Amino acid sequence: MNFTDVIKVNKVFNSFEELFREIPVNDGMTISFHHHLREGDAVMFQVLKSIQKTGVKGITLACTSLMNTHDFIADMISEGTVSRIQTSGLKGKLAAMALNGGMQEPVIFRSHGSRARAVSDGELKVDIAFIAASAADMFGNANAIDGPNAFGSLGYGVWEAQNAKKTVIVTDYLSRRILRDISISQSYVDAVMIVPAIGNTAGVKEGSLKERSNPRDSVIAADVAKTIINCGIELDQSGIQMGSGSVSLQVGRYLSGYMKERDKKFKFGLGGITQDLIDMLNNGTFESLLDVQSFDPKACNSIRNNKNHHEIDVNTYANPLNRSSAVNFLDIAVLSATEIDTDWNVNVLTGSNGSIIGAIGGHQDVAAASKITIIAAPLFRNRIGVIRKKVTTVVTPGENIDILVTDFGIAVKESRQDIIKNLTDNGIKVLKIEDLYKKCISFTSEPCTVGFTDKVAAIVQTPDGKVQDYIYKKV
Repeated sequence: MNFTDVIKVNKVFNSFEELFREIPVNDGMTISFHHHLREGDAVMFQVLKSIQKTGVKGITLACTSLMNTHDFIADMISEGTVSRIQTSGLKGKLAAMALNGGMQEPVIFRSHGSRARAVSDGELKVDIAFIAASAADMFGNANAIDGPNAFGSLGYGVWEAQNAKKTVIVTDYLSRRILRDISISQSYVDAVMIVPAIGNTAGVKEGSLKERSNPRDSVIAADVAKTIINCGIELDQSGIQMGSGSVSLQVGRYLSGYMKERDKKFKFGLGGITQDLIDMLNNGTFESLLDVQSFDPKACNSIRNNKNHHEIDVNTYANPLNRSSAVNFLDIAVLSATEIDTDWNVNVLTGSNGSIIGAIGGHQDVAAASKITIIAAPLFRNRIGVIRKKVTTVVTPGENIDILVTDFGIAVKESRQDIIKNLTDNGIKVLKIEDLYKKCISFTSEPCTVGFTDKVAAIVQTPDGKVQDYIYKKV
């Protein structure tokens, strides 16, 4: 009996037709996917197209996030294969369809922590989790650091595998040996589906991860670093999450130099892990990295070879029902915003015209838990003011935000007199957010009012499952 014959006796399938005889997909089921491959993902297309061929209708699609590469789902909604979406983010054709009345029910937006919570408490019951993995063995053990399309952490997939009624690993690399590094244990896996390719790992870095040569970003980054250093937090042995955009990358470099000069170390870096953060781990700026999502395929080698680079699942990252979630140990968080208002509410999901353009990600989770939360954003983008009297969509409430750093100054919430004192004592000018708003509209004028209907296109949840805000269909 050869190797191929052996594995057929176990969990491995080479066609979706065979797989669906073993694990049927039925009308109205909830199926889930993760977005670790980001714009390089090819798994969702292969699975959903195969489901479509069976004639199944009314699928609820529960994804950790949806991107431009998933535009094809719009056609599946139109013909009835998919009827509902629950996600952290939405872009492209799917976002437009949600706002134009193409969905049977409103899209449900959850943060990563809220999704973990919804899985834990049964609000989100996944019938079949289809989990992209770069490697699996014949027993069903899986990871994302081996194989030709390795992408790093499998953090979002782990929790789904442990809680779904059925779990299918989708991979393009079946190891002849039992995997040494196991992210998802065979105990949670019902089947392994072999496909030609899970995707293109170059797409992992697309989008918000590109560093731009922009003097404005450099100004903001320098002021963010200065704010962190002087805000009153003892940085030695502290926990920090900095995000993945151009500003965050530069902030990391400023802080790395500062910490090295003073022989200090951050206790841990958290969240989506970039190559810059890995460099900071290697040069001793961090004691540990906690990696729920790798934003650079090069993270694979680091996870495999550096005992201080830890792959964590989304429950460990940010589930509000888990008191030991890593976000609860954060001292500093640096986050972005599409809009922020004078009540400090933050929008990261919609544009000022009401279009859905982004994702909640871990924004709500991190802001609520961190001792100090900093928003880094320009005063305006493309002649549109970032600071407003009222944000278009409240994603993260103002009660969880402490500081706003812009290219025209630094504002601190009045209730944080401790931060104001620390900054002013160190010679840093502190403004009120109303001052920055006035400066903003002096350049951009008062924003035009966008007309919305009373029909709900999407619901934005809080981490604990309540309604944070609604996104309405536009006039």
